[in-house]
Amino acid sequence: MHQNSILITAIAAGVPLLVNGQQSGWVEGQKSATMCTWDGLRAAQINDTVYMDGGSLSWVPRLANGDFGPPVPDGNPLGLIYTLNFSTPFNTSTNISSILGTISKAPGGGVANNFAPNYYDGAMLANKLEFFLYGGLMRQTDVYQPPEANDTLVYQVHNGLDKEGWNPGFLAAKLSENVTRYVTYGGAASAPSENKAWYFGGSRAQSGGPIYQPTSNDTTNPLNVSNYLITLDFNVQQSEFWTNKTLPPGTDSRANPSVVWVPVGEQGILVVVGGVLYPSYSTGNLESLNEAQSERDSPRYMANIDIYDIASTQWYQQPTTGAPPALAKGCAVAATAQDQSSYNIYYYGGYDGLDATENFNDDVWILSLPSFIWTKIPGTADHARAGHQCLTPYPDQMVSIGGFRPMSGYSVKCLDSIIEVFNLTEGKWLSSYDPSRWSSYGVPEVVHSKIGGDYGGGATITTPTPSGWVTPGLADVFATPYAASKLITNYPYSSQSSGNETRGPWNPPKKGGGTPSWVAPVLGVILGLVVITVIVVGILLYRRRSLLSKRNNRSETPAGDHYGHRHHIRLWLNNTQEKAQTVTTEDQPSGYGFTDSRNETPVRSAGITSPSPFPEMTQHVEMPGDQQQQQQQQRPYELMGPDTSPRAAELSGGSPQSALKASSFFTGSTPQEQPSSPGPSQAAPHPPSVAETLGRERPDSPPLGNTRRTLPPNRHAVVSDLSGFGEQAISHLRNLSGGTVSSTAPSVASTPPAVQAGFNGPVSPPLPSPPSAVDGHDAGDYITGHHHGRYRPGPSRTPGTNSASRSSMFREDAEDLGDSSTRAGHNTR
Repeated sequence: MHQNSILITAIAAGVPLLVNGQQSGWVEGQKSATMCTWDGLRAAQINDTVYMDGGSLSWVPRLANGDFGPPVPDGNPLGLIYTLNFSTPFNTSTNISSILGTISKAPGGGVANNFAPNYYDGAMLANKLEFFLYGGLMRQTDVYQPPEANDTLVYQVHNGLDKEGWNPGFLAAKLSENVTRYVTYGGAASAPSENKAWYFGGSRAQSGGPIYQPTSNDTTNPLNVSNYLITLDFNVQQSEFWTNKTLPPGTDSRANPSVVWVPVGEQGILVVVGGVLYPSYSTGNLESLNEAQSERDSPRYMANIDIYDIASTQWYQQPTTGAPPALAKGCAVAATAQDQSSYNIYYYGGYDGLDATENFNDDVWILSLPSFIWTKIPGTADHARAGHQCLTPYPDQMVSIGGFRPMSGYSVKCLDSIIEVFNLTEGKWLSSYDPSRWSSYGVPEVVHSKIGGDYGGGATITTPTPSGWVTPGLADVFATPYAASKLITNYPYSSQSSGNETRGPWNPPKKGGGTPSWVAPVLGVILGLVVITVIVVGILLYRRRSLLSKRNNRSETPAGDHYGHRHHIRLWLNNTQEKAQTVTTEDQPSGYGFTDSRNETPVRSAGITSPSPFPEMTQHVEMPGDQQQQQQQQRPYELMGPDTSPRAAELSGGSPQSALKASSFFTGSTPQEQPSSPGPSQAAPHPPSVAETLGRERPDSPPLGNTRRTLPPNRHAVVSDLSGFGEQAISHLRNLSGGTVSSTAPSVASTPPAVQAGFNGPVSPPLPSPPSAVDGHDAGDYITGHHHGRYRPGPSRTPGTNSASRSSMFREDAEDLGDSSTRAGHNTR
């Protein structure tokens, strides 16, 4: 066997052995050591870490002068397990030992001895919490007593039981009854999603007892096949259970097959690929016990695939098309199409198991299921190896670890790199691994050109071709989908590299013509920008419309300030005519006031407190013309005093003067103007005055007042005509002062007193006279000296009722009141 050749070479060269690349009798002038070959290791991945144990590891010493010495085998006396974290980037030309970590199996980190001797071959069976070391060959020695037949070692990475005081580490464990560690050269597979692992076939000693690395003593050499399938159940941590089942007739045990778990059926299936009979490496002299039969029977293990349905514990066999030659000591991984239309098993490396000096397999062979068609991706001699392990850190990548190259006599040729990376989608070898660069798996073109579909899947050949299903039961297994929710993934990994360019699902271009691959993303970006632009423009237009609507509702009356003031005067005059005999009235306001609706404190102006709002509400309803005329006297005429609150300023455009205008609110019963009756002393009609002309309400004018009040459409304030006033009265009204009021208007029915009931404290000082409108500027609102009030048609109310007194619009001195006829609304001059 080749490991014996390495040992002979090292002894002949007089090179002391190395322990983990560190000095253990290093040669003079040695500076470092590099991994050369690593045959027969076992490996498993838990989360983001790969654990590698055992095997025949050799190192190349590097001397201080730059030269390299011959390879030196490492017996691993410290019982080290090497670790590789998939978060670590590396180049295949890197000295891989510089990125590996170690865990010692020896108690206290000392020498392992018989507690954890170094095993060649065997298996590492794992779930997501722990792994077991099972089977393999030790080196025979008389120095210490070897482990018992049912002894095994388990490493707990995580504590699934959450027991207090637990720490990661190794535990000595026992195998279940009827299960022995005396087996090697089998095929292993683990399925963390099912909490199970398996060991298929392999070889045992003729007696079924202890086995060791081959020597001249055939009684301890692994010469006989092991016809068992060993199952490890991880469901109860620290109470794991082992079982073995005899393989059925037609399912042959063999040496070093590759076993892959594939997510098909209720619990998945095991696919056994390759392996050989009577390998030369099972004997001490490296010669096959029956080379002719091996050459005749071994090729069928690639041509006819054995499949084990885990749920039903049934074995099936299915022939394939285009199978490779007999191969053993290779590695295999499975990749699933994105739509689960095909499952592709990649088999890499290996050789026929008979002649280790001939060229090894460097091709990557792909077995596609359920078509059972083989496809070859040609390789080069640079990557040819055997005795290695393969894992898939990402769906589109395969990492090959370890192995050895063909021997030439007793010399050993080192691998170019202990670790290689293969892109499963592109079907080519990579020079580096970067955890930040990965993608979803795509079915290679060389495969989907045979089975149909494209990179994403869509296989059209979904039955074995050309043979069809040999057993209907196997067709039923493939027709049963596996629950994808049970699958356990460990990626993506936190990259320790400078870049972090994690790629999403990869969609390579389809073969042939069609739309270029760049069209879709560019079109997507353009359409996305168009949609965003439309949304933004829509929002801006909506906001502009809302602002314009609010601005129109808050705007002053169309005729300007002159119109607004005359409108207020006319309405007040109309109201006072109806209350001609009233000096002081008390109207109960409705609960629909401006301050009431906003739950604000009544406005206090000039030391006068606004009356408290009353709970009742007067409902304003739009009615037909005749009903409006009928209800005219039942609706309140509202004349609201100045509201100097910030809200009023906001509604009127921001200025205090505008706020006074916005606080005046009128309600009426009909949209048309109501003619007023001339006073008793009114003279003959005269042409319309300026005040009358400006005071008329235009039919197309919007309603005045607070635009936030809910009003029916086409509703206008009710005003009185000013035709009964002369120019002198109009001029007088323009220039009213806060101190005196001269009663010169013949149509004024009554003048409110200077002081009303309900006033508290001293009389406030006179209000300043508003500016005149004659010069073209805003004359202001002459009623700004009073608070909000409401006027209701009907008889006058006597002070002293429960309702608060309504404030008068004017303050007048006693000498300006005139006689009683003047107070009644008659001009005596």
